[in-house]
Amino acid sequence: MKKIGFIGCGNMGGALARAVAKTMGGDALLLADLNTEKATVLAQELGASVADADRIAREAYLIVLGVKPQTLAATLSPLQAVLAARGNGFILLSMAAGTPIAKINEAAGGKYPVLRIMPNLPVSVGE
Repeated sequence: MKKIGFIGCGNMGGALARAVAKTMGGDALLLADLNTEKATVLAQELGASVADADRIAREAYLIVLGVKPQTLAATLSPLQAVLAARGNGFILLSMAAGTPIAKINEAAGGKYPVLRIMPNLPVSVGE
């Protein structure tokens, strides 16, 4: 089964994870957050797995970056070697407002497929 990894399970990351769990089931999700307790509570709610960012970078085909724009580079930089080893076998999905694709790729250390979304109220209710 393909995995979707969420790095950052705050308001929008958590809402998006809940929406994805409704369609794919929680067993398809890997959740990571700086606040491990937050990720654990959400994982229990959704039937998902708690992981660290490194595992998500290794295993998820869709890596959802639910972190603030100012922490995006610090989040991706430690994952550069893992992502490089995968080539283009994954997609980065960023909800970091105002962060261009080129900046995301720079932080990730390569030229990877990147999707940018602007989450809003419909995401928070799973629509």
